[in-house]
Amino acid sequence: MKILAFTESYASNTVTFITNEVKEVDKKHTLKLICNERINSDKFELNDIEVIPYKFNRVFNKIRWWLEKSSALYWLTNYKFKKNINATIDEFAPEVIHCHFGTSFLVLAANLSKKNKEIPMVVSFYGFDASERLKNKAVVRAYQRFMLKNVRSVAVSQNLVNNINTIINPINKATVLYSGIDVNFFKRNPQINNSSDFTFLQIASFREKKGHVYALESFKKLVDNQPSLKLKFIIAGFGPLKNKIENKISELSLGDYVELQGVVSPGELRKLASESNCFVHHSVTSSNGDVEGLPNVLLDIMSCELPILSTYHGGIPHIVENNVNGYLVQEKDVDGFFKAMKNVLKWDYCQQNRQKIIDVFSFEKHMETLEKIYNDQTK
Repeated sequence: MKILAFTESYASNTVTFITNEVKEVDKKHTLKLICNERINSDKFELNDIEVIPYKFNRVFNKIRWWLEKSSALYWLTNYKFKKNINATIDEFAPEVIHCHFGTSFLVLAANLSKKNKEIPMVVSFYGFDASERLKNKAVVRAYQRFMLKNVRSVAVSQNLVNNINTIINPINKATVLYSGIDVNFFKRNPQINNSSDFTFLQIASFREKKGHVYALESFKKLVDNQPSLKLKFIIAGFGPLKNKIENKISELSLGDYVELQGVVSPGELRKLASESNCFVHHSVTSSNGDVEGLPNVLLDIMSCELPILSTYHGGIPHIVENNVNGYLVQEKDVDGFFKAMKNVLKWDYCQQNRQKIIDVFSFEKHMETLEKIYNDQTK
């Protein structure tokens, strides 16, 4: 099958769930990936990648921003991009177009020729594109305009599916397509020693919705409450709030307990999971309304048997059950999160977490479902 994949930006270190998927599709089908911007050009290679820029001049960008902010109009047409993208599609002649992120779908759909609008399409939603973006009426109208009978949408969690079906109300109802995890790779190494009595781990971009500040405040309470224990908190990631997180660690006098690391590779993630006792992910709704779908890192970590400390947020309660896979508290509940941290000190590794990933979230199951979606779209 000839499949054209499109995403605005390919391929950030934070979206390996996309790069892993398209790599597998590339093995089984004739795949062409088009993006507006190529990140990490030395990584995530495919047989056929083409960069087609999507840019507006500064003045028109300000007009677009004002129209969008006021919910008057979400302007997406770019005549140079439209000419180039349709020429590429005409030449490649895909049987299916797969857009990664709903926002990428809007960029593409608004610039397709009448003929190319009829090509069967699959749209994958991952988080902000089916949460924060849907708070803007102009964006919702754009989705409603382009999500026609040839478009099928999937999302990584049930809460995002519910948002799509209730707010956009597409002709074809959205369904869940969970991210797929390589359970043979993400497996705890029991031979790696943990140098602390108990080590907490968080791996996430340094952004508001990842809730680092609340996790640190809870950890400070735990350190003060358990002075006889050798506690450690490893935080790995990158992003715009790095300085704020560093300042918070200093403010709470946690320099001897918290270890900050940068971007980690999948192999480094597996090593860190093997060195740790519990995974922390205090997700919160961002001030702009951005909500997590189903954080892929939770699936990786559960495959490594760690208990999870998280929040009743987004799609997380669909995989983490309170007092079964770990603990869940309400967003920004520092006291509740501290109590969960204290309670989890008594826990061992959770083999049932790994089994859940094997049963429901394996990469093989993900690809089987995706193949069925492609086949259904071409019937």
